[in-house]
Amino acid sequence: MGNDESKKSLQINCGLACLLRDREGVLDKYDTVQINSGAIIVSSELNARLAAKGAALNGGSVQVQDIRGEILQLDEGAVIDGAADYRDLFIMGIGDLIIRGRGAESLRKAEGLIVAGTLYYPDDSDRACLAKARGELHSYPAGAWPLLGSYEVGQALAAVPPGTKQIWVSKTLKALDEKALAGAKAGGVSFGARDLLIYEGLNEGYGALFSAPGRTLVPDGYEVLDTLRGAELPLHGPRIFVQSGFSMDEKDLPLLNELESIIVKGKADLPVGAAKAFHQIGRAGEYHLFEGRPYVINGFEQFSHDQLQALVGRGEKLSVLVNGCLLFADDVSLEDMDCIATLSYNGMVLVPPTAAKAALSSRLGQANGAMLDTATLQAVTGKSLPELIARYSAGGSIGEGSQINTGTYLLM
Repeated sequence: MGNDESKKSLQINCGLACLLRDREGVLDKYDTVQINSGAIIVSSELNARLAAKGAALNGGSVQVQDIRGEILQLDEGAVIDGAADYRDLFIMGIGDLIIRGRGAESLRKAEGLIVAGTLYYPDDSDRACLAKARGELHSYPAGAWPLLGSYEVGQALAAVPPGTKQIWVSKTLKALDEKALAGAKAGGVSFGARDLLIYEGLNEGYGALFSAPGRTLVPDGYEVLDTLRGAELPLHGPRIFVQSGFSMDEKDLPLLNELESIIVKGKADLPVGAAKAFHQIGRAGEYHLFEGRPYVINGFEQFSHDQLQALVGRGEKLSVLVNGCLLFADDVSLEDMDCIATLSYNGMVLVPPTAAKAALSSRLGQANGAMLDTATLQAVTGKSLPELIARYSAGGSIGEGSQINTGTYLLM
């Protein structure tokens, strides 16, 4: 056990990992390495060193490539339009990139390109020029001016050069303002988008301006919101359309009485007691019903006997989601667990070696990770509970080592 305790581990969680050179010997400081990334590019030298350590490389794509030239980093939203010379450069895109016009031809002499997000390119681009690109590629209509993200029609018109006749939006285009639509129609502007959100009445007069694989027709007279919480209902009108998600607590249930209608395109997170009242006035694309009050833990938290006993005394219940680690103190009793309606976790849950563990197991929802009693964990790690708490609450893992959570990890 002594040798195991002295081992050091490195865990990297990121969108893009680029491991090319290790001049400072960073990898030599760790006995085990785990990399979880959307895309991984690694040199043959470092790949061999990682393999010798038994490293785990988990990625949507793993590319072993030796890069000879310089590396050029392009940030989110950068445009490749042919104005720059990329000869012998290796391009790394941190986020979504846009190729505009004949920009794909400028990649012909580049050493390569990898993008952590999506590379958007005109559909008439020379595909041979894109052969060196790695990552997700998505085309848009040639001749259109591309915009990344979601836009309202008026915002899109203001974001492009004067005289632009065709606009393409990579996510959702909201066509809810008749004045902006009338201006676009008068100017001969057409639009493309992944998703279109438009009022039913406006679709009759202006629908021909748009090309979109997904088209959502919103009933006239509804206020359109991206997301909504139940406590915010008094801020809005009697008829509401929610594009993404709606959530509410048990205490907000009376606020539904003030609504005439609510439509949720995405998911509605509702306490069980609100399901009937919601169904009488609204509908959703997906439902998630829970008991009590939702309680989310991101990181580390401890539940004590006094804390849970107070909830039981008030008759409150929690629907707990753990992203990290939750510790139940040793004095937590079987009766204390009555306030836990459901428990789902991504990480670790530590419970005292009592009947409370069996009671908690019967309330489990989704479980990704481990549920251990504190006595077993101390026996395995050889560390006291205060030591384990101090290490985990400081952002480390239960074992020795380092954890790095970042958008992009570069070792060059």
